[in-house]
Amino acid sequence: MRGGIIEKGHIYTTDFDSDEEVLSWIDRQSQMKEEHILLFSRLPHRRLLEHIDINAVEAYWISERVTDGAILPEMDRILEIILNHLSNHTGIVVLEGLEWLVTKNGEDASLAFVRKLRDSVHRSAWSIVLPIRALAFESLWLARLRREAPSIELPKPESESEMVQFADDDRESEEAVRGVNIEPLEKLQDGAPQLIILTRLPQVGFTESLLRKRILQWRRMGLDVSEVEPALTMENEDAYALYAAVEEKVRRAVDLERHLDQLAGSISATDEATSRFRIRQLTGLDELEQRLYGL
Repeated sequence: MRGGIIEKGHIYTTDFDSDEEVLSWIDRQSQMKEEHILLFSRLPHRRLLEHIDINAVEAYWISERVTDGAILPEMDRILEIILNHLSNHTGIVVLEGLEWLVTKNGEDASLAFVRKLRDSVHRSAWSIVLPIRALAFESLWLARLRREAPSIELPKPESESEMVQFADDDRESEEAVRGVNIEPLEKLQDGAPQLIILTRLPQVGFTESLLRKRILQWRRMGLDVSEVEPALTMENEDAYALYAAVEEKVRRAVDLERHLDQLAGSISATDEATSRFRIRQLTGLDELEQRLYGL
């Protein structure tokens, strides 16, 4: 099923070229309020934050580490969580890492697992999507897999619909987000992405969708902007006021980091590392400005 519609009560496989491709699709799906997204990912939450609104997705990190939000690559446990969701609400399960599950559990057990998912989701208000890298599997086994979970192509956003549709007098808001491409970002010596100033979102045309995209842009730079997240549920005027306050903090943080770059070599490595951490956390900016600008 190439380019088909994802129907409730069905399980699908989908080929993908990169994690970003799948995560971009998940981000768009998570903005549909009526859909619950249950995601099993090979990426930890701190990495998912760079691509999706983690508050809009119920995510589990498939990992052998024992930590909050993680789940072992055990099919019985994954199946248990999925089954607990299928009888409630409506939504989409996205299960990444099938290649790893096959490696850990074998081809026959993995195919039986997919059959259980197919039977369980049947007649439910849920869909299941298995993003896979087809070249990772033997061709015969892949054909058997696709008999249980037909292949589907995830819809890609068209350029004109990738953003929220705007009235003519709202074009400034659209361009503020669309016109800024912060990837790939230059890296600092410690591997952190370099901070840059993004075009300010004007109040005219300010929407929750635009704010959500701006939060993701800030997160990709490594900034802790949790302070602005309550604005996602506020009335427009209050939401914009909170956004503007955080945007000003971000501007100050960018200026501080640029000044810190100029001070390289004149302050201790410990002081520099501590200052960079506080800048990314948007904390203690007043004290940092007094101290760093005085050097």
